[in-house]
Parts: sequence; C-alpha cells; structure tokens
Amino acid sequence: MADVCVAQPRRADQDDRVTRNSAYLMAATVGTAGLSFLFWVAAAHLFSPAQVGQAASLTNAISLIAYLSLCGLNSTLVRFPAAPDGRHAQISRAMVVVFAVGCLLGTGYLLGLPYYGARLLTVRDDPVRASLIVLFCALATVNLLTDALFVSERIPQYNTLVDGVLQGLTKLGLPFLLTGLGTFGLVTATGGGYALAVLASLWFLRRRTGFRFRLTAGDTRLREQLGFSTATYVSSLLNLAPLLVLPMIVLQRLGAAAAAYYFVAFQIANLANALSFAISESMFAEVSADQSRFGPVLRHSARLIALVQLPAAVLLAAGSGLLLQPFGGAYADRAQGLLEVLALGAVAVALNTWASFAIKLAGRMAALIGSNVVYVLVTVGLAAGWPGRGLVWFGWAWFLGNLASGLVALVALVRVRPAVGRGGTGPSAPPSAPQNVLVVNAYVRENAGDAALLAVCLRQVRTAFPGSRVSIAGMEDRALRPSFDGAPNLGSIRRYVADGAIGTPRRILRKAVGFPLGLLCLLLPRTAARLLLPLLPAEVRREAAAVAEADLVVSMGGGYFSAGPGPDGYQNLFYVALPLLLTQRLRVPLVLAPQSFGPFAAPAQRRLAGYVVRHASMALAREDLSVDILAGCGVRGAPVRRSVDSGFAFAPRTKADWHARLGVAPGVPLVAVTARQWLAPREQEVYERALASTIDALRADGSAAVLVPQVTSGYLGDDDRIVEHRIAGYCAAPPLRVNEQVDLGELKGLYAQCSFVLGTRFHSVIFALTSLVPCIAIEYEHKTRGIMRDLGLEPWVLPITEVSAQRLSSLVERMRTERQDYLRTLTDRLPAYVARAEELTELLRTVAGGGADGPP
Repeated sequence: MADVCVAQPRRADQDDRVTRNSAYLMAATVGTAGLSFLFWVAAAHLFSPAQVGQAASLTNAISLIAYLSLCGLNSTLVRFPAAPDGRHAQISRAMVVVFAVGCLLGTGYLLGLPYYGARLLTVRDDPVRASLIVLFCALATVNLLTDALFVSERIPQYNTLVDGVLQGLTKLGLPFLLTGLGTFGLVTATGGGYALAVLASLWFLRRRTGFRFRLTAGDTRLREQLGFSTATYVSSLLNLAPLLVLPMIVLQRLGAAAAAYYFVAFQIANLANALSFAISESMFAEVSADQSRFGPVLRHSARLIALVQLPAAVLLAAGSGLLLQPFGGAYADRAQGLLEVLALGAVAVALNTWASFAIKLAGRMAALIGSNVVYVLVTVGLAAGWPGRGLVWFGWAWFLGNLASGLVALVALVRVRPAVGRGGTGPSAPPSAPQNVLVVNAYVRENAGDAALLAVCLRQVRTAFPGSRVSIAGMEDRALRPSFDGAPNLGSIRRYVADGAIGTPRRILRKAVGFPLGLLCLLLPRTAARLLLPLLPAEVRREAAAVAEADLVVSMGGGYFSAGPGPDGYQNLFYVALPLLLTQRLRVPLVLAPQSFGPFAAPAQRRLAGYVVRHASMALAREDLSVDILAGCGVRGAPVRRSVDSGFAFAPRTKADWHARLGVAPGVPLVAVTARQWLAPREQEVYERALASTIDALRADGSAAVLVPQVTSGYLGDDDRIVEHRIAGYCAAPPLRVNEQVDLGELKGLYAQCSFVLGTRFHSVIFALTSLVPCIAIEYEHKTRGIMRDLGLEPWVLPITEVSAQRLSSLVERMRTERQDYLRTLTDRLPAYVARAEELTELLRTVAGGGADGPP
C-alpha cells in the first residue's frame, strides 16, 4: 500500500473518523440486511416454507463456514498490517489460506450432514450442487477478508458499495430467475452475490490501494502474529458455534417451518445487532492505526453504540409485528414473540461485541476465549434444554448467552492497567521509554548490602531511561527518610504491616487484617477493589497508587524472595509478593532485579513464587541454585535469566585512611570481620566464640582485626553491633570495632584497605572482592556458595553451621600461603563478572521495548 504522510489529527477529527467509518459500516450492514430482508420476503412468496427453511439452513451454514475459515487473519490484517514492501504478499497469502480453508470446511460440512442435517442430504448427493456449495463457502470467506481490508485501509465506503449494494442487488434479483431450482435456487442466488462481491472488491483494492497479487516479497508478519491469529480464530470458532447449532436444533426438534420462522426473525434482529458490530469494527481499526488512542476511542465508541443501539432495539421490538407482515401471516403469528426477545437481546449483543473487540485490542486473548466459552455454554445449553417450550425460548437463550459473555469480557477489560483507561498507550502500544518507574521491596540503608543494591538499581534505571521519574516503595519510614539518592520514598504495604516502631500486638493485627484485604484487592473486579482504597491507610494507598501509575516496576534484588516453614514464612512471602501481584494484575511490566530465590518450605509457597515469577516480564537470578529452585516451582526458561549480583557494580569513590581512623600503624595488615545473628542460641554461641578465637590468633600474628557492622538496623534485632559486642566479650582482649553507622562508600573503602576479609555478611565479601581483596566467606544462605563458585572461589566458603576455631584457623593459614593464587583467580574472573552486573541497564530497555525473552 502507498505510504502517506499526514499531520497528526486532532482528537475531534479522530472521533469524527470513528463516527464516519462506523456510519459507512452500518450503511453497508443495513444495506446488506435490508436487501437480504427483501430477498427473504421474495423467497417467502416464491418458495414454500419448507424450501425457505432448508435454504436458510444452507445459506446460514455457508455464512458461518466463511467466518470459520478466516483463521483469525481478518483481525490480523487490521491489527498488524505489514510494512509497505510486504503488504501485498501479506494480503495475497491470507487470501490463499482462507480460500483453501473455506473449501476444506465446506467439504467437511457436506460430509457431516447425515449427523446434523439429514433433510439436506439431497444437496450433498448431487456432485454439481455439492461443488457449488464448497465454492460458495470459499468465495464468502474471501469476501469477508476483503471487507476487513477496506476497514484496515480506512476506506469502509467500499464495504457499503460492494456488500450493501452490488452483492445485495445481485442476490435479490437471482431468485426470480431460479425458482425452478427449488431450495438450491435460493442458495445459488446467495453464492452469486458472493462471487460478484469478491470480483468487485479485488478491482476496487487494485484501483484504490495499488494492490497486486503476489505471494513473495517483504515481511508479511503472518508468522510473527500466528499466536494472535490462532487466539482470534479459536474465539471465532466459539463465537460462531451457537449461530450454527441453534438453527440445526430448531430444524431437527421443531421442523423446517419453525426453522424458517426462526431464521427470518433472526435476520431482522441482525439489523439491530449489526449496528454495534459496525461501530466496534471501526473502533478496532482506529485503535490499530493509532494505539495511543485506546481509551478515548473505546469511550467514544461506547457512547456511539448507546446512542444508536438502544433506540434501534426499542423500535425493533415495537415494530416486530409490522416487520414480519410482508413475510405472510404465518410468520407474523409464529415469529413475533421471538423477534421481540431478540430485539431485547440486541442490547446484550452490543455489550458482548464492544467488550470483545476491546479485550482483543488490549491483548487479553485468554479472556476473549474464556468469554466465548461462556457464550457457547449458556446459549447452546439453554437452547438444547428448552425446545419443548417453543420458539421464543431460543431467543431467551441467545439473550442470556450474550449477556453472560459480555459481562465476562467487561470484567476482563476493567482489569486492564489504568493507562489504558486514561488514553495511554495501552497494552499493545509501540514501545516507549517509561516515564514513571517504581522500585519496590527496597530495604533500609542501615543494611549496607541492600543500600548498595538500591543505589546501583537507581543508577541503572536512570541510565536506561534518562528523565524518567523514579520512586521507591521500601521499608524506610517516609517521615524519617523522605528520599534515597534523590528518589522519593513512599513507604510500602510491607513496611506498614511490619513497622518496627509499633508494638508486637499491633504488628500482628496489621498483618492479620492486611492479608484478607490484600486478597480482596487481588481478586475483586477493579471497580469493586477501588471501593476499598479509601478504607486503607495512607501508606498502603500510596504504594497501590504508585503501582497503578507506573510504566515499569522493578522489584529490588536481595535475598527476601524466600519463605521458611510456618505462618511467619507464609506472611513474609505474601507481603513480598503482594506489590508484584498488584503490578501484574494492572498489566504493568515487572522486572525482578538480580536476586536469590528460595528456599521455599511448602508446596503452596512454591506455587505462589512460581506464579509471580512466571508472570514477570523478566526475573534475574544471581546464582545457579536459584534457577534450580525456580525450576522446582515450575518456572523453566523465560522469563528467568541467569544474572549477577548488582553489588558487583557498586563502585563509589572513597578517600578515608582507615589505618589512621582506627589507630593502626601504617604497614600493619588490617583484617575485617563481619558477623550476624542467624543460628539457635547454642549454635550461635559456638559460631561467635570461633570468630573471637580467630581474632585473637590474628592479633597474635601481628595483624589488626576489626569487627565491622555491615547492618546497623535495629529492626527485628538485626543489628550486627549486638553480635559483635558479644564476640568482643569472648576475645582475650578488646578488639578493634566500628561502632558508628558508616557511610556506604566509606564502608567499602574500609574493606579495600584490608589484607583480607573474613565475612559472614556476603555483601561485605562482594565489597572486598571488587576491590581485589581476598575473602573467606561464611555461608548462611545459598547465595554465598553460588556466587563464590561462579568466581572459582568455592574452596574459600565455610557453612555457618560448620564454623569452628580450627577450621577458621586452617583457612586463615591457607590465605597466607595461597594469597597470590587467590588473586590470580579473582583478577581472571572478576572483570567479566562486573561487566555482567551492569547488564541490567540494557535488560530494562529490552523489557520497555517489549523484547523480554528467555535466558541467553
């Protein structure tokens, strides 16, 4: 198709275009339906009710087979048109596919007539008539595809000309010439209309768009959008099933005459149903052409449907008797009640049609299929159970099926992220740099390791998206810590329920109340969930609002995505996962920054973790064991990627002379020791006494050992200074200690000036390794061994449960004799490892661009 450069239209112009294009499509549909109405009026006078009923079943089947044969390609050509160099081939290949499928399904329909249409076998047994039926199916399919092309090119006036005039007039005139063919005369008239429509459409496409039939050249995007086409096709199969099954039930259970009454009433009702379909189709084309208009176009089309559909339904119900009179007295007597119910059903059809097109635009293909499953089950189920009550109950089955399906689709639509409703880019918008980025599950700056991860994360987000607004929802009290590195701190749901400044009973109460409220926010329809927000505390509302307004959410790295046994493990995992689940429900892209996953003590915990990770845009695991744990949670491959702890990218500039600051003479080897509370009291004491003995031994050998608190947070008693105070008491003489809270960069500078580090807190090990300082690592979680293994340093890892003075002494002695080998291994592996720690910047851009993929 030709490239055309146009100025960006104003909103009013775009709304006018939706209205104008809808008017053309409605005119096409009304013209087609009006001429079809006259066609069946003529048929009712020229043919017997039995012949009309049989012809109606056949022509209805041809029409439905045509829709079935589209394979979703009609929507794909509108939603995802190929670039100009591949558009001709895209259209040509689609035509070949749908023509072939139309022939195939038409043949299958005829072969299956003994099972569902025994009264039509005379048509199948005539080879010429059977061949024509198959051809008519294929031509009807191509005609529908060309209709979609006119919509895609935003020239729907040709739908009016081709379908509303040429096809309808041809079909109307032929029955007078074919009365001698009986039932097949009506079928041939319908097929002749399709044939002329296809020829006219191809001619107009060539004249208006320059279309040339070619099967090669350019990227057609058909293979790329196979998933969309397949999902659309499946939903079409489900959507059309009642249209095919209900006439068959009427024919088989109530007879051919009743089938004629049903068909005529249904065709008249389609005059009203076609209005909402035309508007929704125009909406689909308009949003596909300009995806930033998702919200405004949906709202405008909904208003337009309400404006035309409700009066049409009322007029149809009021005039049902009058509209049936031209068909004869029997039709007016037998079909009026049915037509009145179908007129009421037009409102339900409008809801179902609009909501289905909307969720298809939003990319909610599973919801689209689900709503159509409901439609089939309700409509066919009720129709099959009610034939004994009379023809009118088939109308009620139709009404209730569409209403149920429309409500399901509407619920799915209101769960689409708020940016859609605001007229934002919507789920299928072209990739653009996020303007609002929210970092969730951040911890506190008193934990130096987590503070380093947050600092690196903020830097990488800002590098990936310059000018974006970055906010933090973490564990710091907003009143005391309003920001971190220039990013505003919002507080969080997790901090609110675990606030260390309140008493234990209040914390337990907050967690107990927060759990059901969190579940309600996740499970209720969004409109209902909004009613809960005013009842929630301000801090909880802030994080929920920030998630809703975010274009990207990044969950902080660290070791918190795990769960131990018992209620405490469940509540920890739930409150870590809650903002992530809210993010996913609102369809905001979610990245789990490099972190450890697991362990998880219970199957339910693994299922929850697996669900969260599986639905993330990307999940970065910082060691192989985490990848294995996620595989045990049912997540293998995408979106999980093997990554590196972001602490390796933390490189502040420091100048402090720690020898002087600690009062240690220049040239005296400095050894930093970090410790933490982790074990049961007896085992903890064994661990602490072993560290004290090692400190005494280091001092006896002429080194200066200093106890360094990596974490100084009082929350849950996790202040390393408490442990180090006890260790100092076990020492023969008071050791050197850093008692004050030290700036993050200064702390890393301390490790950089050490001879080696004996570290339990693993980020103290990382801080030292990135300064090319050897470390002995005491392992309390699997992250320690996993990362040291990556660096070829696993022999220098000692499990915390196996710590003893003897084993520590052995490792210290080895450090003295094998130091150079250690440094050679480190310098060989570290540069590539640090480079990988910087990959998050590009990975974030990949996710924002819609290109998140599986592991490299």
